[in-house]
Amino acid sequence: MQLRAFAACAAACCTLLTTQPCLTAAAEPPSAEAQATLRRGYQAVSTGLLPTADSLLTQSINEWQRTGQPPDELSALFKSRSGVRKQQGKLDAALADLDEAVRLLTQGGDARADPAEVQRTFVLRARVNAETRRWKEAEADFSGAIARLDELDAIESTNPFLYSERAAVRSRLGQYGGAADDALAASVEFRDIGDRLRGLLASADAALALYGAGEVDEAVKTMRTTFNAFGTRSPSSNNPDDIGVLQSLARKQAELHLAYAAHLVGTNGQLAEAQKQWERGCVLLEGYVVDAVQRQDDELALQRADAERAEARGREDAPLRAPSVAGNIFNTAPLAKLNGMDPESPFVTQRPQSGYFFYKTGEGSVERRDSGTALASVDPRLSCASFRKAAWLRDNRPEWPPALVENAERYAAAVPQGPVVLPPKGSALDKSACSVLLGRPGVGDAVPCF
Repeated sequence: MQLRAFAACAAACCTLLTTQPCLTAAAEPPSAEAQATLRRGYQAVSTGLLPTADSLLTQSINEWQRTGQPPDELSALFKSRSGVRKQQGKLDAALADLDEAVRLLTQGGDARADPAEVQRTFVLRARVNAETRRWKEAEADFSGAIARLDELDAIESTNPFLYSERAAVRSRLGQYGGAADDALAASVEFRDIGDRLRGLLASADAALALYGAGEVDEAVKTMRTTFNAFGTRSPSSNNPDDIGVLQSLARKQAELHLAYAAHLVGTNGQLAEAQKQWERGCVLLEGYVVDAVQRQDDELALQRADAERAEARGREDAPLRAPSVAGNIFNTAPLAKLNGMDPESPFVTQRPQSGYFFYKTGEGSVERRDSGTALASVDPRLSCASFRKAAWLRDNRPEWPPALVENAERYAAAVPQGPVVLPPKGSALDKSACSVLLGRPGVGDAVPCF
């Protein structure tokens, strides 16, 4: 296949298939051998052969540079290699590739550069900068990406994730006013697109940022509004892939009660009410930890069983179903297909961390599936006792502004930490006082009883 045909195909689907570059016309296309090397590189990416993919993409980059191919093609290759290097944990090398990708797309105001590709490249670099704790650079890149949203089409121009991510980075920098604006914008946009779960997460972030910005009354109002949202209409989902988001909500709810307790004792001296809020946060946090550890153990056991079955059969099969549905005769692959469902969908397997949407390339020979939302990775030792230590808060909860950290210290000095007792499983517990179901993962268990 000539590069021109390959480029036309890639350009047609590049909006969705962002792991491959959107190639544009070149005066002198690379040789057939160079094109074959590039295809092998992408095949290595799709099959997870990362060192091989790195080597082949490097060869392609060198050839594209040597033959003077257009900047947007080179930029796409650097972005592809950055993704491979990021997966290998080579974050500095990935960042260097993204620096070059940005330079190629923005040099001399090249009018040929696709605005969407420029915007996405800034997003990719912002996320690597954040992973490497380059907070100022991450904030600048997120700002660059957000500033370019208006250049995109109507669907892409709404992206609350970017505001949420920039809010987190700005909190790291102590820019609480900007963080509050971003978190509030994210909350509104998440609700506009129907994502109530992440809208609540953003509201919790906004409350802490507002407190740091000195807007204490508005922060407390937002805390109470968020508590009411948890209590009056419990956040829920029928998609097990949402469990990771629900876990984040469980943690944020617990920690927001601890923050509110710190505010009460530090600002108003309401020790009795502060103690009540603190104890409630402790129970919620303990429930979150117990649930997270259990879910991770259960999922790891299923993953091991998947791997052992694949090794015994010599092929990859659909993932095993969760124990809660494994024995259900109405929950089988043939019946799922009969009803128009993908047998590997989390709605069928009841497995988290497995996105529902996927696509196929290479005439159906290669399948790429969204990896889904990861389950919470939690230290089993996490408890509300950690929140009594200013040093721990500064190191592990940078979103807590200094005023709240100081108030948490005041609470710790005034009230000794008592034992945290979880309600017995199966007890008639008021929903507003419980974080997540502590029983079996499975049908209905994606709905926590906040």
